[in-house]
Amino acid sequence: MTFAKHSLVLYKQAPAQVLELGAKISIHLENGKTIKVREKDIQFLHAGPLKSFGQLHSAPEGNVEDAWELLQGETVALSDVADLIYGETTLAAVWHAWCVLNEDTYFTGSIDEVVARTALDVNAIFAKRSEKEQELTRWQDYLQRVRDNEIVAEDIAQLSDVERIAYGKASVSRTLKALDLEAVPEQAHRLLLKLGLWTETVNPYPSRFGCATTEPDLEVPPLPEEPREDLTALATFAIDDDNCSDPDDAISLDGDTIWVHVADAAALVKPDSPLDLEARSRGANLYIPEQVVHMLPEGVTSILGLGLNDTSPALSFQIGVGEDGAITCLRIIPSWVRVQRLSYSQANDRLDSFSELRALTEVFRIRRLAQGAAQINLPEVKIHTRIDGEVYHLGAPQKLNTDKPTQCTVEIKDLPSLKSRDMVTDAMLMAGEAVARYLIEHDIPAPFVSQPAPDEEATPETMAQMFAYRKKFKRSGLHLEPGMHAGLGLEPYTRATSPLRRYSDLLVHQQLRAFISGTPLISEADMLARMSEAELGGGNTSRAERLSNRHWTLLHMQQHPDKVYRGVVVDKRDDRGVIMLPELAIEVKMRGIAAYELDQELELTLGSINLIELDFSCRIVC
Repeated sequence: MTFAKHSLVLYKQAPAQVLELGAKISIHLENGKTIKVREKDIQFLHAGPLKSFGQLHSAPEGNVEDAWELLQGETVALSDVADLIYGETTLAAVWHAWCVLNEDTYFTGSIDEVVARTALDVNAIFAKRSEKEQELTRWQDYLQRVRDNEIVAEDIAQLSDVERIAYGKASVSRTLKALDLEAVPEQAHRLLLKLGLWTETVNPYPSRFGCATTEPDLEVPPLPEEPREDLTALATFAIDDDNCSDPDDAISLDGDTIWVHVADAAALVKPDSPLDLEARSRGANLYIPEQVVHMLPEGVTSILGLGLNDTSPALSFQIGVGEDGAITCLRIIPSWVRVQRLSYSQANDRLDSFSELRALTEVFRIRRLAQGAAQINLPEVKIHTRIDGEVYHLGAPQKLNTDKPTQCTVEIKDLPSLKSRDMVTDAMLMAGEAVARYLIEHDIPAPFVSQPAPDEEATPETMAQMFAYRKKFKRSGLHLEPGMHAGLGLEPYTRATSPLRRYSDLLVHQQLRAFISGTPLISEADMLARMSEAELGGGNTSRAERLSNRHWTLLHMQQHPDKVYRGVVVDKRDDRGVIMLPELAIEVKMRGIAAYELDQELELTLGSINLIELDFSCRIVC
């Protein structure tokens, strides 16, 4: 086709007017621009003359369907289609015929070869377009119901993308984008609360940190038959918090030595077994106020938990204690023990019967303190929740409006400083040092725990001093090379007394078991990889536990808005500072405290709470 000046051409699916001919063709676009293009960049539509684009805007009267029916089975040029639809081949007729072809409904093909679609194809196209229009209408109606806070049951599926954001499982949400809301967990959480799909009892933090929230469902093998030393004649005690469901350590006194008996987890959980892989991915038990999620199946605890059966299998560490508190690992053996279970308060009531054991642990404690162990006794609490009614969230939808409103009780109890707790803590630390020395002596690759010393050591006495000293410590970590654990005052040190609860302890047990039985050890390279995975899972678990505890503590405060709390000033910078609420073991940042001194007590009431941001404020009672 030879182009002529003022002819109508197609450029990038839009009309254009030819202005000048040459090596390149100058064309004028509908937006007012003039450009030069190659001949192959444009398609001829009509000879014109096209004087203005307004000539194209008024479509002549015509009948597309009649033309479509007449052209069934034929292939014609675009001008023929214009003639059949509009009865003319003017500029406007040809342009609107092109628009009909470009709609791709009744016709398909090119400017030179136009083909009429079959009736079956046309019907399918209309059905699809109708479905899209209906879907768009449904989507707009859904968004309006969300804006108006008037959702219905059919909206649940659409809102699941919002819940994935709230749980930290996704970063894109069509719903939030359409509502001009940022796709972050806090925005999603806020919307779900506003819509009533979540209540304030939904704790999103374990899921946000990738923690498993259901118990592992794996087959548990029977306990292997093997030689075990009979230590059932020793008076052995598992001393734990009230309602402990997984007792995994116990203590005995044997003359002038101490036995620390630990659940023999490695007897059942072999390296790289399904049980091991599951525990490794979890890193640790998840302890949150509403539940405990274990890293190992319940069947493992029922077999190995100390004191859950008449006799229990254990891996027992016999520890010698020198007059100076120095620790020696005398023996590590698989054993049978008979365990009596006590709570810390029960053990505290009968301290006289533990006098010899306490004497050994106190000598050890004196040595730790001489080596720089930190004495930081800031308030600690135990949080427990009881939820009645329906805790509605999208993970288990039942109905939008519950007949039974959720009733949530949050109980917060302080953990008193008991001598029985100190005794058990030191016995477990003894085991940690003794096992670490055994690992070093026998060149066994295993995770050692170390913590750098603060730049300046101190012996804090008041709450404010302890608060300040705690901030000077860096995080402890797992390493293949032993080092100083400054916070505990121990070198070397490993964790070996909670293999049912913490994967790094299980790693130590697996290596000890392999060494004792003469089977291959986990190599240093493999151990490093396992330690890294254990730290990742354990770190995520710790963060989820910390934020979960804060979530429930703030909810407890929200349920008691008029309560007056005792506060202690623990940090101060001019007019700003931090006040500790001991009965809740929580800190609040405050302004307007210039007149108060460190460690001064004052009374506070709740100001405001932002549960989604885990933030709150208090007022000083005048």
